[in-house]
Amino acid sequence: LDAVVSLEGRAQFVRFNHLDKDLSPKTETAKGKQQADTERLMSIAGMSDFGLIREFDLCRFTHGFTRMSNEPLIDKSESGKVVHYPVRLNLFPTLGNKKRPIYVVTQANEAFYVRLNPKVVYAWLSQLGLSDLPDWNPDGELKLGAHLLQLAAPFGNYFSDLHPGPASTYRYVYTLLHTYAHVFMRSISEFSGLDLGSISEYLFPADLAFVVYRNGTTMDLGNLSALWRNFNNMFLEHILQPKTLMCGSGSLCDTNPHKPGACPDCVMVPETSCLASNQLLSRAVLRGGPAPREDKDHQHQEIVGFMDVAYAKHGL
Repeated sequence: LDAVVSLEGRAQFVRFNHLDKDLSPKTETAKGKQQADTERLMSIAGMSDFGLIREFDLCRFTHGFTRMSNEPLIDKSESGKVVHYPVRLNLFPTLGNKKRPIYVVTQANEAFYVRLNPKVVYAWLSQLGLSDLPDWNPDGELKLGAHLLQLAAPFGNYFSDLHPGPASTYRYVYTLLHTYAHVFMRSISEFSGLDLGSISEYLFPADLAFVVYRNGTTMDLGNLSALWRNFNNMFLEHILQPKTLMCGSGSLCDTNPHKPGACPDCVMVPETSCLASNQLLSRAVLRGGPAPREDKDHQHQEIVGFMDVAYAKHGL
């Protein structure tokens, strides 16, 4: 993010409120106006940083396979009882030199990077009634992310240790970033023409940031840079519109005790694209509504949304 070396005259990371030559409009006047509008919309959306990473380096590898499940255990019903069976990982066959292969795919596709405003995040968390909310001074030297690292609790392999519990600061931050990332993924699919299954995410809770990237193994045709060049602030305005967070299932989604505020009709994405198997997701963390199912302290209660707090700071 702090790289100063350019690639063929283009910045490796370009902030949309400080454009490089490649993404800028033709005139300085148009560039200044676009950057000012972007800055305003970012602030309304509760963002501190938003830009394009031109080459988001990834390396995927696998050394085996299973035909049953990607989890360590699988549940099967026998005689009315649920029995847990282990899932066996089969390693790939050995080569002629008696070594087992590891298959690797490397990528360097475009990505959108978003970092939220810590002051807005803390103001939102302060309204949720969290017992473990740290006492943080926005003007102090210690960042909010340092407190989040202290409060972080592991979710276990494949989120096996994730169960409903007391309202948690770290879980709410994770849910906020995860839901926001999914909204970006679905919006990118609408504007760029990319299939939703070809977009993935990475979350950085301690930085209050996330990355949404194109995960296809075919040639990267610059879909994300073209998206911003063609639509720029229209994309941000789309994310801020209330209808973007509406669900086609209506109240069926909001009142579902298993997935309140999250279903395939709104913020869920294909399992192959989601970092967290579509868990810790709820539209309520963005625009208010029934508390997420992981929060036992506020069951059947309404919570305020992050965007509601960001809007209120702008008198909207």
